[in-house]
Amino acid sequence: MSQPHRPAPPPPPVRKGQVQAFEALGSYKAKRDCELSFEEGDILFVVDRSDTNWWQAKLDNKSGYIPSNYVKSDNVKTPIIDAARRGNLEMVEECLAAGISVNSLDKTGSSALHAASQGGHLHCVTRLLREPRIEINLQNKLGDTPLHCAAVRGHTDVVQLLIQHKANASVVNRDNCTPRKLAKRESVIAAIEEATVNINHEPLNYDNNDYGIDESEDSDE
Repeated sequence: MSQPHRPAPPPPPVRKGQVQAFEALGSYKAKRDCELSFEEGDILFVVDRSDTNWWQAKLDNKSGYIPSNYVKSDNVKTPIIDAARRGNLEMVEECLAAGISVNSLDKTGSSALHAASQGGHLHCVTRLLREPRIEINLQNKLGDTPLHCAAVRGHTDVVQLLIQHKANASVVNRDNCTPRKLAKRESVIAAIEEATVNINHEPLNYDNNDYGIDESEDSDE
């Protein structure tokens, strides 16, 4: 793979949330101190692309310039979402430290909080909720919020945590379902109803038959 030949530009300011992650198409050995070495398949956090030939990137707590022809503009990755889906807190931390937006979206319009909530990864949800700019009621292309994702999978602890952080239990998705309507686990239903009672200061008097809920169910199967 040919390499561009020109001096690297001076370091630009890093703007948090403007970072994009790319997968390296090949391996590269740094020729100068200001450059960054990497291997094929590495995820490179690119913080500036203002120069055509040399991009500033981060990898494993190191930063430097990489030849731009070692990545493609159409292979942008969303590693923070994959990490949250797997419950990989270390990678979530790395993405946030690199400047990846906590509200990055995948092709379904889902964020890392959607992924962590659906997977029931409480530690990742807790970390993501510490980000001041997080959109806790963000709806994906199906209209689901992270609370919908946690409720339908029966993750009571995640549901409770989201509600504590002001998740809106009244949001409806494209099927006109609230998180309460999607819930099967009784503990999830109780958590949502309790939160709504506390907000409205009055009982809700839901009829489980209207929601297809069997009171004996306590699983997400």
